Amino acid sequence: MTCEIPINLAFEDDLSLEILLRLLESPGVLSSDKRFSVGIRFAGNGYGFLKRNICGFNKASKGMPYLILTDLDYRECAPILIQEWLPETKNPNLIFRIAVREVESWVLADRLGFARFLGIAQNKLLDNPDDLPDPKAHLINLARVSRKRDLREDIVPRRGSTAKQGPAYNERLISFIQKSWNPSMARLQSPSLDRTLRALESFVPQWNV
Repeated sequence: MTCEIPINLAFEDDLSLEILLRLLESPGVLSSDKRFSVGIRFAGNGYGFLKRNICGFNKASKGMPYLILTDLDYRECAPILIQEWLPETKNPNLIFRIAVREVESWVLADRLGFARFLGIAQNKLLDNPDDLPDPKAHLINLARVSRKRDLREDIVPRRGSTAKQGPAYNERLISFIQKSWNPSMARLQSPSLDRTLRALESFVPQWNV
């Protein structure tokens, strides 16, 4: 019997949201009979919003499960970030997950799918993108050698621009996530994605805690 669990989301940006929705709402992603029903979506513009509000989300999770996703970025490790952001006891209904080092590493972890998307050889993608110090920069550099001119122009910053990404970076990656990204394959190459999926698969809400 399928169990549907209501859950609110908090995330850094649109790309993170689309990844969460793909994990939670797409059939066959979770290796369990759980299904999640997404409620409120709390969008941050970077991690600052999440850091400021995580204690409030923790308290609110007593009545409604919350899933929070942030990037590790330059920080040393996930346990230290969790202790820094949430020194109080974490409510069991709060699922706090961290992409190492950015959600782009989860995108890159689907080596076959992303290689096909860019039109490049699969061996150009690393086996463990969680080890990359800057997954986003690595993704953009891969796009530079794409045989698809339109993708290059959309994902790679234009020459002379001070922008860190191309004009349609988010739109292109979101389209890939929605249509082609294979989380079941990606989890095999990204330990932080696999831990997130395991947390969702084993999650059992506790009401009135």
